Amino acid sequence: MEIKQAIITGFMGKLKDRFCEYHEPKTPEEKIAAVARVKGAKGVEIVYPYELEDVDGIKKTLKKYRLGVAAVNVNIKGEPEFVKGSSSVNSKKLRDKAIQFLCEGMDVATKLGADKVTCCPLSDGYDYLFQVDYEQAWKNMIVTFKEAARYRNDIGLFLEYKSSETRVNNFLDSAAKTLLMIHEIGEPNLGITIDVGHSLMVGETVAEAICLAHSREIPYYIHINDNNRKWDWDLIPATRNLWDYLEMFFYLKKFNYRGWITSDMSPVRLDPIEAFERTIATTEKMMRIVNRMDLKKLQSMIKEERTLETLKWLEAQVLRED
Repeated sequence: MEIKQAIITGFMGKLKDRFCEYHEPKTPEEKIAAVARVKGAKGVEIVYPYELEDVDGIKKTLKKYRLGVAAVNVNIKGEPEFVKGSSSVNSKKLRDKAIQFLCEGMDVATKLGADKVTCCPLSDGYDYLFQVDYEQAWKNMIVTFKEAARYRNDIGLFLEYKSSETRVNNFLDSAAKTLLMIHEIGEPNLGITIDVGHSLMVGETVAEAICLAHSREIPYYIHINDNNRKWDWDLIPATRNLWDYLEMFFYLKKFNYRGWITSDMSPVRLDPIEAFERTIATTEKMMRIVNRMDLKKLQSMIKEERTLETLKWLEAQVLRED
């Protein structure tokens, strides 16, 4: 397990919800400078097109602060014409614009030294029953992402799922459906972004979602945060669901995950620097706990379904009294 930690740059600037605004706005360069102040942060995930109008300037800023790029996050929901969807709609003109964004994002990723773009199609879904043709919408998404993936095979296109927001029901609402779509598209550079909070919110077990992707040899990328399983609150990891977080790292260790883990945590009422340092420190502690465990013993107990013995053993490893 070789992991580097990154932060989504958007969380370093102005944040807002339906009722309130938090923190001051910052330029993309100022957000990167803020990330550089976070102890343990090695990179960023940055949004195309809204934070990448000056790619050369961003590249210089990243070099200045010695930060890598975990992924370029391509936003195909933010344009006014995308409010009813972009990848799933019947309008070829809108789908072509979404494809254009994805392709341009892949080019930008190359310039910044990233190996992937990630995309969460949050406006693709429905609010009312009898509102959309589900079968046609699914076909449209397959065509959209297939064409984008084929644009260049040296950059991964990772699809991120979420059950709702901005729509009441999003089409890509679970790991299983996202993996099904990736299978149907059939392009080798497709992957899945597993956001811990999104997985919890839809009732998944995060480690199981990772196992589904791994067993089908689908590359996966991890966003970390936490919530109360009712809504995507983007809390500091392991503050609500510690055991889920620990189990996730057990499987990342088992599968020898090599890549980025990116903080998708929203410090709305917290100091961003301190909150992200807590996020990174907690994550590093989880990895240290897993690294000191006898994983062969743990795997053996799981295989033999020695449930109570496993729980007692884990308790001794994590809730240490010394």
